[in-house]
Amino acid sequence: MVTEPDRLDLARLPTPLERVNLTWQGHTSSILIKRDDLTGMVLSGNKIRKLEYLLADARRQGATRVLTCGGIQSNHCRATAIAATRLGMKSLVLLRSNHPDPNTLTPTGNWKLCNEVGAQIRFVTPEEYAERSTLMETLAGPSDYVIPEGGSNGLGAWGYVRTVDELIAQWSEPPSSIVCAVGSGGTMAGLMMGLRRRELSVPVYGVCVCDDAPTFQKAVATISQQAHERWPSLPSLEADEVHIVEGFVGRGYALSTPEELADISKIAQMTGMFLDPVYTGKAFRALLMEPQRFGPTPLFIHTGGLFGLLA
Repeated sequence: MVTEPDRLDLARLPTPLERVNLTWQGHTSSILIKRDDLTGMVLSGNKIRKLEYLLADARRQGATRVLTCGGIQSNHCRATAIAATRLGMKSLVLLRSNHPDPNTLTPTGNWKLCNEVGAQIRFVTPEEYAERSTLMETLAGPSDYVIPEGGSNGLGAWGYVRTVDELIAQWSEPPSSIVCAVGSGGTMAGLMMGLRRRELSVPVYGVCVCDDAPTFQKAVATISQQAHERWPSLPSLEADEVHIVEGFVGRGYALSTPEELADISKIAQMTGMFLDPVYTGKAFRALLMEPQRFGPTPLFIHTGGLFGLLA
C-alpha cells in the first residue's frame, strides 16, 4: 500500500454524493454528483483537496510565501490565497488578463476575494502567461513555495487519489463512468490513478474547457508520471489511456455563450444546484447533450466555482 504524503485538514470532508434526475430534450438522465462545491465556503471547490497536500509540503519546507497563477477569475488562486492566509503565509498570484491596465477594472468574484485577504496580485498578459512556470521560478525567493496552475502536479493529484477512497465508501456500486471538467489535468489524473490503485475499471472522462484532447492527454499522463516517480506504487498513465471529451469549450476558456448561461440557469431552477461558467457549466453540458457516451449511471465531479457566477 502506498504511504500517503502529509496532508493538512483544510476541506470539509467527506462531501456528499447526491443523485439528480434530469429530463433534458426528451431524455431522462439519472446522474450521481460528488458535491465538491461543498468542500467549504470560501475554500470551496476541488482546488482545496490538492492544496491540502501542497501547502503541507510548503510548511514542511519552511516557506513563508506561496506563488501561484491562473486566470483573472481563478478558483485556484482564490483558494490558495485564502488558505495561505489561514496558515499565516503570504501569497503572490499571477492573474492572466487581456487588459493592458486591469487596475482600471473593478475587482469582482475570485479576484475580489484575493484582494480581501491581502494577496499580492501581479497581472500578466497571455503572452507572459505562456511562460508562467519560468516566471514564477524567477520571482520566487528562498522562502517561497511555487504551486503550479490549478495545483496540478504529482503531489496535488493526491487530492483526487484520496477522493476515490471517499467515493468507494459512499456508492452502493461503481458508476458507469466518472466525468469531470479538465482545465489543468490534476483532478482527472488523481481520479484515474485512484481508481487503478483500487483495481476498479470505471472509465473517467475529462471534458476540456479550453485547448484540446492532445493537450490534456499529455498533461494527465505527465502528472501521473510525476506521481509514479515519487511514489512508485501509484500507477503511471499513458496519454492514449486518457479519455478527453471535446466540443464543449464554446467561445473559449472563461468565455460563455448565451446557451451555456441559459443551461446553468435551467439546472439551478430544476435542482437548486449552481454550476459555474468556466468549468462545471461547460462539462455538465456533455452529460446532457451526449448521455449515451457515459452509460446509465454516470458520476459527475462538481468542482465548484460559484464565485465565477458573481463576476
